Amino acid sequence: SNDRRTKRYERRQKKAQTKALAAEHDGGQIETNGARGNNASDEKFAKLLSQNEDDLLTFVADINKLYQDKLDKPAPFVTFVICGMQSAGKSTIMERFMNAPVNIVQEGTGTRCPLDTTCIHVSNLSVPTCELSGKELVGSPLTDLTIEQAFDAITQHNRALANEDKFSSESLKLVYRANNVQNMCFVDTPGIISNKSTGEDHRDSIKKILRDTMKKPRSKLCVLVEPKEFSTNAIIDFCDETFESTTNGRGWKEDAIVLMTKYDKNLEDSRTTNKANKFFSEYHELGIFPYVSITPTLDREDLQPDQLFIKRKKLLESATAYEEEKFEGWIAAHAKCREVDPENAQLSPEIASRIGFSAAKNKMREVMLLDTAARLPEVLKSIREELTKCRNEKEILEGKRKYRNPDYLKLKVGDLLQRACKRVGEYLDGDLEAAIKFPESLMDLDDELDREDESEWADRTLGSAASVEDEEKWRDLIHTLIEREEGLPDYVYADKKFIGGKQFQRAKELMKAAMLESFPNVGEMKDYVASGAGYLQGGLQRENWERATLSIVKTTSKTAMHPGINFFIKHAGSIFRNLFQVALKDINQLPETKHLFDICPGMESFVSLKFDDMVWALMESAAANTHLAIEPYYSCLDPNLPNFRPPEHDTDEEDEEVDLNESIVSKLASMFRKTLDDAVTKQLLRDRGRERASEKRKFLAEKRASMINDEETDEIIKSAFQYLLSLHEFIETILNFQTNYSLYNAFKEELESFSRVVSDSDWTEMLPQDDSLDAMIDDLDDKINGLKGSLDSVNKMQMKF
Repeated sequence: SNDRRTKRYERRQKKAQTKALAAEHDGGQIETNGARGNNASDEKFAKLLSQNEDDLLTFVADINKLYQDKLDKPAPFVTFVICGMQSAGKSTIMERFMNAPVNIVQEGTGTRCPLDTTCIHVSNLSVPTCELSGKELVGSPLTDLTIEQAFDAITQHNRALANEDKFSSESLKLVYRANNVQNMCFVDTPGIISNKSTGEDHRDSIKKILRDTMKKPRSKLCVLVEPKEFSTNAIIDFCDETFESTTNGRGWKEDAIVLMTKYDKNLEDSRTTNKANKFFSEYHELGIFPYVSITPTLDREDLQPDQLFIKRKKLLESATAYEEEKFEGWIAAHAKCREVDPENAQLSPEIASRIGFSAAKNKMREVMLLDTAARLPEVLKSIREELTKCRNEKEILEGKRKYRNPDYLKLKVGDLLQRACKRVGEYLDGDLEAAIKFPESLMDLDDELDREDESEWADRTLGSAASVEDEEKWRDLIHTLIEREEGLPDYVYADKKFIGGKQFQRAKELMKAAMLESFPNVGEMKDYVASGAGYLQGGLQRENWERATLSIVKTTSKTAMHPGINFFIKHAGSIFRNLFQVALKDINQLPETKHLFDICPGMESFVSLKFDDMVWALMESAAANTHLAIEPYYSCLDPNLPNFRPPEHDTDEEDEEVDLNESIVSKLASMFRKTLDDAVTKQLLRDRGRERASEKRKFLAEKRASMINDEETDEIIKSAFQYLLSLHEFIETILNFQTNYSLYNAFKEELESFSRVVSDSDWTEMLPQDDSLDAMIDDLDDKINGLKGSLDSVNKMQMKF
């Protein structure tokens, strides 16, 4: 069995390679299902929007909010992840972007979880507003907060984590609207601890938080380095170890924006341009070009939240002026040094262009604008896809709500099954549309044999006329026929791909071809013929050649026919069940039946099992009727079997008989052409019946030895062989009618009643049970409205442009 499957697989591979080579030779291309590109109008819209910066940033803020609030997904546009050592000033840098204190600052690691912040510029907003949410935030979501209230909530949340001595990867999400911020997304992360202190070691937890944050789409690393020599800057080693590459596969140094904070600590050591250039040269040689910034700090930070907020707010208000004063003094000192010592070079342009927080801020804004303009078409496409997805999900949920009624469910499933069974009937009668619509469902003979061989029915006993082991030998026989040099006969069309009735027809032709090959070699029975003749039957001491011949016919017919009939019926059953699956896929594309199986997940399996039960019962009935139909024909001998001529009676007399038969047929045909005379016709038939009844035919020789000898055995075998040929031809005709009637047409009849049979089943377990359906539908409505609102904004802006 495994060998057959392996060989079949190898044949399919060979066919596929041959087809590919032929396509290549003809210059053809094998079709691929590529992803559809972005819409041309989206590309044009993105180009126009990128030329209108305020509109672009406003739109980005709306989309980010949509993703975060409605879809519960990360913002689709670039988000800066701020990473630095403990007390490197990450929260302070973030607050300089916002021009407001929002996060806890204290000695040690104050930030205990990521703070995912979206800044939205609202020009007509006089007082900033905040929204704060998080899975672990008490009272989440918190809306319509002042900046002071947001600061207090964030501080309390971080202190609660600190009291438990833990870090959390569950971020707080802050949406900050003000008239003095630029649209931007960034995440403040816990500071990296360089050495284990007292208490639990949290370094691995912090690394995990950073890695998880950077895995979000469109994350851009913003690294804060201390004003130290490159070799002693611990954050560099940490990034090398933690971030092997950024999201696009490049090294982190190539993509990250690096800020050197608290540079006032290094002003004295870099008081000359030569010292400053030398200090930064090692960074530059290794591909790191830091922006330098200075932010004023408080003398003490162990204050109550309200006092801390006021003092930090004042510091932020003076931060820009403070920084400018420090750097102006630093640059002026460089100029004086050059006057005193002309060998002092100019400050490197790579340093001069990166002085001050505003330079870093402008760079980050540039990165964000470029990323947004490039990514906007993809995001718009994603929004449309998400809208379609939400609508489909809503349709399924609304369907589930309807299908809680068992009567409604029965009605719909009954309608679905009637349509499916009708489609199966159409496939059997011939359906070109289905062949074109579902090319993947077309099968060659190898596909069908694989499906039958791997089915559980292959190992299931079908009646008592043939065993599973006999059927397995039949499969081996077919495999041998396929593997031989000349292969199967052309009329089997083994390589053609069919669907429907043609599959059944091919299965019958395969059965006929295999039956011809399955007959045992009658000559090999020579040694057993004498035993079949017996002795003194009916008290007559005469060699019973007829009984020996009948034994040969019986034994040979049983061996050759019954396993083949079982295999054919299983082959046909496998075709029927596959057509039902194609029909389910077919009708599930119709609007009135779409999503039914999604609504009731167990329904498809349920109806498929019912269909399989129906087909198997039909197969059992067909097998019993077919075996029974052919058994009488080999249970006795009839020398008058059509087309049978014993070898010793091949004479002119027989030729005359054939001529007589032909003349009667000709006479009848001639009469029907001229005039229809019922009396004359019946008289001709009566005469023919009388002739046949009185006809004398010889079967086996009358003169026989008292003990059968080899020469007589050969004569019996020869006669039996001639009889078997005629019998096989005759039974083949019987099988053709019988399988058409008891299998093919009976299957069509069962299709008509199948939906009624299934509707009588117990549907209780099929009913969708979900008490949260209403809430889920409301949630989808909220998402759909948000998505539609974003697309409406696109349409309005397109009209504006």
